[in-house]
Amino acid sequence: MPPHSQYLWQEGMQVKSFKLVERGVFQEEGVTQLLMEPGKYPGCSGTRNLHDNLSDLRAQVAANQKGITLVKELITAYGMDVVQAYMKYIQENAELAVREMLKEIASHPKFGEGPIVLEALEHLDDSTPVKLKICIDKEEVYLTH
Repeated sequence: MPPHSQYLWQEGMQVKSFKLVERGVFQEEGVTQLLMEPGKYPGCSGTRNLHDNLSDLRAQVAANQKGITLVKELITAYGMDVVQAYMKYIQENAELAVREMLKEIASHPKFGEGPIVLEALEHLDDSTPVKLKICIDKEEVYLTH
């Protein structure tokens, strides 16, 4: 939030639900209205660069559509079971790579002996706490939340 903000509405655009694309059509008018809405409040402004925001959103939609098309092609070529199995393998490999990287960091001489403990606490908009604790040693990585 900007330093002078006292309320969430002063932060900027708030969206509960909005269909960015409906029946294949990018909803530019509705998005523009949402991006400019904060300017109706005293001391607030709408987006500073509407053109860039709209371009970024169109690019994200195009990237998502390309991903959908490619995944459908994979399913057609190899079947749903094979595609899901490989997606699982990719997730497992990513987890293993991160764990190995963290163990390598923990073995650096500047951390000395024993586990490294990292903790973070954040709060959701409704004040619900989200706490994460990561314990890293040369052999294992433990996450608790």
